[in-house]
Amino acid sequence: MFENAIDQGKDTMSMGNSDNDLQKYWGWFLGLGIVLAIGGVFAFFAPFLVSLAIEFAVGFVFAVGGFVVLVQVFTTKDGWNARLIYSILGGFNLIAGLLLIFRPLEGLMALTLVLIVAIFVNGLMRIAVGVMARPDQGSGWVISVGCVSVLASGYVLAKYPEVSVMLLGIVARVSLIGEGAGYIRFANGLRNDVSVAV
Repeated sequence: MFENAIDQGKDTMSMGNSDNDLQKYWGWFLGLGIVLAIGGVFAFFAPFLVSLAIEFAVGFVFAVGGFVVLVQVFTTKDGWNARLIYSILGGFNLIAGLLLIFRPLEGLMALTLVLIVAIFVNGLMRIAVGVMARPDQGSGWVISVGCVSVLASGYVLAKYPEVSVMLLGIVARVSLIGEGAGYIRFANGLRNDVSVAV
């Protein structure tokens, strides 16, 4: 949400917010930040339900996307090769979506495994970027964050599959609180006509 507006305003924000149209919408950004932060706080009390909600949302997106691609099989004017590819992709996405929706525990385990791999790969990439940036200032910090991500993914993997019912909810609540705090800071910067780094 609002990422496009923020991206469009980044260049002008570095010169000060008085020159950019986002300033008059600071109240909306503040409201969004408060709502996201409150959502993150509530997520602390029900991480399993949040995990299930995320899984159902992902399953719904996969299922709808797969159905749309399957419809293209009958509506496209491309050749049989394209129709075959549409059939395979659409069928895979539709089946994956339905499995996530109707087999929630197995779906949580699968999504958790994907998340663990993503954290691990992200950590490796940060380490590589930090090593390539040496001896620039801050490269050691990037390497440290990457090492923490790799170690965290290893720890969570050791707790797998028991952690599956909670991990997505934990990540979601931390992300919501972080995003909310970011939008609140952004809104305050807009209101006070201070250059804001997003």
